[in-house]
Amino acid sequence: MYECASGAAMPVAGGLIGAVDPPLSPESVGPAPSNFEAPPIPLRSFETIMAERTATAAAAPIPAETRRVVIRLFGGERLELADYDGRDAAVAAARALMTRFSTAETTGEWPELEGRFIRPGAVASIDVLSSE
Repeated sequence: MYECASGAAMPVAGGLIGAVDPPLSPESVGPAPSNFEAPPIPLRSFETIMAERTATAAAAPIPAETRRVVIRLFGGERLELADYDGRDAAVAAARALMTRFSTAETTGEWPELEGRFIRPGAVASIDVLSSE
C-alpha cells in the first residue's frame, strides 16, 4: 500500500486474465457464408408436372363407398346391423333380411339379431344408409 503512494511501479502479475495476448494465427478468417442466397432449384416443365399428377391419380385406388344396414323399429329405435363395402352388397344383405322377416311372419319364428329376437311386426323399415 505504501509503495503505490511513493510512486514505485507495481509489478504486473503474470497469468491473469488479459495480461497475455492470444497467439496470432497465420491464417486469415474469411467472411461467414451468407444465409440469404438459396441454392438454385431446377425447374420442371409443365408437361412433366402434369404427367406425374396423372400417374399418381391413376395409381391411387378409388375407395369403396361404405354402406350400413339399419333396422328401424316402430317407436323410433334403430338397430345398426353391419357395414358393407359398396351399395350392391348392402342391398343384397337388406333383401335377405327382408326375406327372413317375411318368412318369420308365416312360420311364427322371430329372427334373432345381435342376441335379440325381433318381432316382424315391430319392424318399420330396413334402411341402407351411406356411412359418411
